[in-house]
Amino acid sequence: MATEYTLLMQKTADGSAVKSSLDDFGFAVCDIPWPDEETEEVATRKWPGVDGEDAYIPPGGQKLQAYDVEVEFRYKGDLNTAYAAYKTLRNYLIGAGGFLRLYDPYWKKGRKEVYVKKFHDRKPHRSNIDEALSMKVTFRATNPTSEITLAYVGD
Repeated sequence: MATEYTLLMQKTADGSAVKSSLDDFGFAVCDIPWPDEETEEVATRKWPGVDGEDAYIPPGGQKLQAYDVEVEFRYKGDLNTAYAAYKTLRNYLIGAGGFLRLYDPYWKKGRKEVYVKKFHDRKPHRSNIDEALSMKVTFRATNPTSEITLAYVGD
């Protein structure tokens, strides 16, 4: 498994295996731009005639917002295989088994309680001997402070 070109995924249902986007579905990861971490809105109040504002930070500290991660995938295979590979990956990501756990072995960053928001920018390319498909998948990380690792065993 080429660590820098894969995304490890696991459903949260008991006994779910860790899957590799590259080894199990044939999709290499081209880009995972992990977004900036933003805090939740702090309660503030502006008083007339006074400089600045009053702000309230809860005793437990500020909390991070959930965020979206847009992952760019690419597939290359024999003629007439790209759409079937896409459907297999799509059906795994949105199928039964609960939330996803995602782990990026390149950046060694993982999140739990993740779900798919959308599949977009699908661009198929076909030649005389093979075909390719690039696409983006937007995931929603609902637990921005979770830190997980996943290990891929393979077949």
